[in-house]
Amino acid sequence: MPTRRRSLQALAAAGATGILGSAAYSQLSASDDAPTALVAGSLLTVASDTPGASIEAHGSATVAQLVRDELRQPDAIALADPVLFQGITEEFTLFATNALVLTYDPRSEHAESVQQDWREAVRNPEVSIGRTDPKLDPLGYRTVMALQLAEGLDTDTVLDDSRIFAETGLLNALEAGGIDAAFTYRNMAVERGLSYVDLPERIDFSDPMRRETYASVSYELSEQTVQGAPIRYGVAALTPAGESWIRALVGEERRLERAGFTIPRSYPKLGRP
Repeated sequence: MPTRRRSLQALAAAGATGILGSAAYSQLSASDDAPTALVAGSLLTVASDTPGASIEAHGSATVAQLVRDELRQPDAIALADPVLFQGITEEFTLFATNALVLTYDPRSEHAESVQQDWREAVRNPEVSIGRTDPKLDPLGYRTVMALQLAEGLDTDTVLDDSRIFAETGLLNALEAGGIDAAFTYRNMAVERGLSYVDLPERIDFSDPMRRETYASVSYELSEQTVQGAPIRYGVAALTPAGESWIRALVGEERRLERAGFTIPRSYPKLGRP
């Protein structure tokens, strides 16, 4: 049973997540007329640490929809799945990759079971698992697809028993003790110094050699079907004002690697939807 202190912390985290709504976050720059960048929630830390733009973060599917619906008109856009650039731009720069992991709270009474057998842990209804909304971001739909690829799991049961959080609030809930573990990207755990379990490469969307396996699963968004694929991050300037910020973001390869991203030898490189 959680302590009273951790229960109160969890309630505070839940309240903060509710205020965030669809995972909005704004990092104001020093100048009100600075270029604006709309980014994936998992890029929030590195984007905020890259000077030269005012940052707003949401799930990537939400970011893309905001731009398509002209509810936001940013100078630059960075997404966790390049297929979401469809309908926005014909060219973008691929600059990093990532992996899906299971991040957990080492203070949880279930921490040892997560370490020993993550499959058994997520099957256990007493273990509180967090994830993000697959309709709002690639982390959410990659979690669904990873569970479909995993052996020995009832995907629907695991999904039904888990709790959905905004991407920018998911780890806040974990750190506050509101959940025992969460499906996240590796960089999200690394940036915050959190414990995590690597998932098998067959389901973590990190291995380019497993493209066919990943492509065997898909998820239906409102306007398109996304197929499983290796995780790739892309960034594009939608106005000339965003170009210098993009160069600063993409050029800091060591900083991206320290944050838990992987930079293939061929990156950065031009990509297309």
